[in-house]
Amino acid sequence: MRFQIKCSDLVSSVAIVERAISTNDQTPALTGLHLAARDNVLTLTANNLQIAVQTKAPCEVLEPGEHLVSGRLFCELVRKLPVEMPVVVEWRDGQVLVSVDTMEFALNTIVDDEFPEYPSCQEKVISLTDYELERLIRNSVFAASNDEHKPIFQGVLMEIAEGAISFVATDSNRLSYVRAQTGQAHVEHGEYIVPKINLIELVRCLPMTETQVEVFFGDNQLAFHFEDTIFTTRLIDGRFPRYRSVLYTDQETAFVIKRQKLIQALERAALFGRADEAPVLIQVNEGILEVATTSRLGKSQEQASVEQQGPGQQAAYAPKFLLDMLKTMGGEQVEFRFEGTRQALIKAVDSDDHLYVVMPMRI
Repeated sequence: MRFQIKCSDLVSSVAIVERAISTNDQTPALTGLHLAARDNVLTLTANNLQIAVQTKAPCEVLEPGEHLVSGRLFCELVRKLPVEMPVVVEWRDGQVLVSVDTMEFALNTIVDDEFPEYPSCQEKVISLTDYELERLIRNSVFAASNDEHKPIFQGVLMEIAEGAISFVATDSNRLSYVRAQTGQAHVEHGEYIVPKINLIELVRCLPMTETQVEVFFGDNQLAFHFEDTIFTTRLIDGRFPRYRSVLYTDQETAFVIKRQKLIQALERAALFGRADEAPVLIQVNEGILEVATTSRLGKSQEQASVEQQGPGQQAAYAPKFLLDMLKTMGGEQVEFRFEGTRQALIKAVDSDDHLYVVMPMRI
């Protein structure tokens, strides 16, 4: 193996693929980065068995070949090379040599017998832009759980129903439902539960240039194809909770307020409540909204005029749960529907594409 490549192209490629390099030394092959050079294309692959990433970069191949090297070492080395100089990579005497100008570095290779084949996903299920995919992930993933004892709740449901695409996440105390505004479903029905940590890594790989992303399913995995990259993630086994009846429960009272105004009021209240995780009390009566909290640090209380429908109500919520939704959603005005101890529904006034359900706290 011997090839020459622009350092900037190599840096961009390792930044994508290194997310799938394992940090567990028990299986050395999974800590490796697979380099394959042929037909003037360098293919870089990493696979930690939870996610696998493969990307390609143009290069001048002088001698085709493939080898497995220490992933972390190769990636860190590449980032410290002078960007303006071409990089020559070659295999010689059992080592992979990386040369730039007068510099030369020798990396020991890893036996690749245990390096897994790249997963094959053949069934196309959806296609959409990277912007739309990022929106769906960003507006749902925050509601997934961090509890390892409840793996289903650690995932985000990618659901296809009657040709419509939606992402849903819940930790059993709150639920975020996001419906795709653009994109195309290639199957009538489908449910795929993706680990939230893998979706967060996927977002970091997206080019965010209105690039088309095609998503394929196979062998309990999803593969996201965009530009010269394939990002593959394992799915979580199990059945996602039935959630639609929760979304469309009627609440007795609703009020409308500017989103930023509510965010600012909640942030001020959260300053007082953060010491002992005190809830924030939401009370509305005769068109006046009151946001208040009391903790060992003191007391916060403020009022604002709102558009109100229904009788007066009050309920307490975790301020973080409300802020997580309000900071990710779109729209200038927000509608807040609630009724005592029942779950509240939060949404943008002019759209049903993002619905958020949150349970009140006992006070």
